[in-house]
Amino acid sequence: MAEVIGGILGGVGLLFVGMWLLAENLKVLVGPRLRILASRLANNRFAGFGWGTLAGAITQSSPAVTFITISMLRSGLISPQQGYPIALGAQLGVGLILFIVTVDIRVVALFGLGVGGIVITRLNRDGYRELGAMLFGVAALLFGLVLIKESAAPLADQPWFQAGLEISTRSLLLSLVLGALLTFVVQALVPVVAFGVGLAAAQLVGVEQVVMYIYGSYLGLGISVLVLSSNLQGTARQLGMFWAFQCFFSVVVMVLLLYVEVYLEVPLVVAAVTALDIGLGPQMALAVILFGMPSRLVVLPAPNWTMQLFSRFWPASSEEEQSRPQYIHDQAMDDVETALDLAHLEQRRVLGMYSDYLNMARTRQSATSLKNSVQTLNARIDEFLGELARQNPGQSTERHNAVLSRQKLITWLEEQFSAVPEFLLQLPEDEELDTFQMSIVEGTDAAFLIFLDALESDDVDSWEFVEQLMGDRRVLMQNIRERNLSVTPEEDHVRQRIIVETTNAVENIFFLLAQLTRDFRDESSLSPTSVAG
Repeated sequence: MAEVIGGILGGVGLLFVGMWLLAENLKVLVGPRLRILASRLANNRFAGFGWGTLAGAITQSSPAVTFITISMLRSGLISPQQGYPIALGAQLGVGLILFIVTVDIRVVALFGLGVGGIVITRLNRDGYRELGAMLFGVAALLFGLVLIKESAAPLADQPWFQAGLEISTRSLLLSLVLGALLTFVVQALVPVVAFGVGLAAAQLVGVEQVVMYIYGSYLGLGISVLVLSSNLQGTARQLGMFWAFQCFFSVVVMVLLLYVEVYLEVPLVVAAVTALDIGLGPQMALAVILFGMPSRLVVLPAPNWTMQLFSRFWPASSEEEQSRPQYIHDQAMDDVETALDLAHLEQRRVLGMYSDYLNMARTRQSATSLKNSVQTLNARIDEFLGELARQNPGQSTERHNAVLSRQKLITWLEEQFSAVPEFLLQLPEDEELDTFQMSIVEGTDAAFLIFLDALESDDVDSWEFVEQLMGDRRVLMQNIRERNLSVTPEEDHVRQRIIVETTNAVENIFFLLAQLTRDFRDESSLSPTSVAG
């Protein structure tokens, strides 16, 4: 039993590692061109449904496709609205592959692990390592599901399992429960369907009970995805919950139809799949295909309504909202001047977010979530400006270079701002250190608010005043360092390091703000009609 539990736990670990590798490396590789291509492929809900169907047929696992889609969503490659049809189509693909051939995804996963590992360790060219890590992540995800299935296989020989099978033959509802339990344990639909077909071929159960095993299997998969999605946040959790609940919805509808067919003798699903003389296996594959019909009829005609419903219960996280650009967009690249205006507005918005670092330093809160949001947004601005230059070479070169140089300063400034709460969070509670913290945070905040006011008004006089304010702070920081280090015990190296690093960060902040002030002042003086508000 320990081996079974260890195998299942190892499979779950590989599943999460695979999702993480895929999402993180997609973030590195995804650029405007790839994002536009992915949007075009998935923007049409029926095209997205088709891609999901193909992916479900290849992986034989609709949960695997769902988690891959979640990774694409977390990397910014697709939106939640585009992810819904892809996740929905995966269920149909699993049914279709039952008609054609059973692919051993264990072999596919092993090849993926091997090739991905070689690429990661042997190819150092730009992009290849990330592609290898993505391949390794997908393979780890698939192999995790395989490991869960194979580790749980010995449970079928347990007396309690066989006793449950015997009990399930007495009731359709018990068949539903058994199918759900089996699938929740083995994390795969195909083996459970094959198991039911084998029982029916041996005349141990009827066709109605095999159909109920199928419905129970999707109930078990839905519960599994529900459990695994509970650790996710924002739209990633929203998509996982969507897949689980669309399974539950189809289970309710199809189980009710089966009861109507059996007890009221109305020919419905079972009559439809058995009307074709194609053998029990293909007939059950038809039942798998028909299972998701209720969800498809509801979701595909109205994906926006569905997304709004789920986003109400599982909204985007604050980190996602902050990291989502409000001004720049890929379609703006056709007009260089407009694109640069939008980039300017996005840069102003990013700078405004830096005040939150000081608020967190003031209250000694972790700034990890804010840091992730700001860095993601800065990366989007970087790639937007880079792609703008590639698509429009030679147009507005000087202004583009100025905006790009400013973006580098803004990125460096973020590194210094984010370091302040990180350092101060490590300081022990002490009256003298509290005074140090207050002087550092309040002094920096006051100067930065004046900078933001000038950024808002964007006139030459305001920038000249800010330039006088943002003078050389090296002497001031040196005095603060010496004063606080003099009252710090010599053996307290941690406190000494924090004092030095914090004052260095603040000194760098004023230096970078001075550079940005000159940049904005020059732009304001040369372009009186520059973007405002």
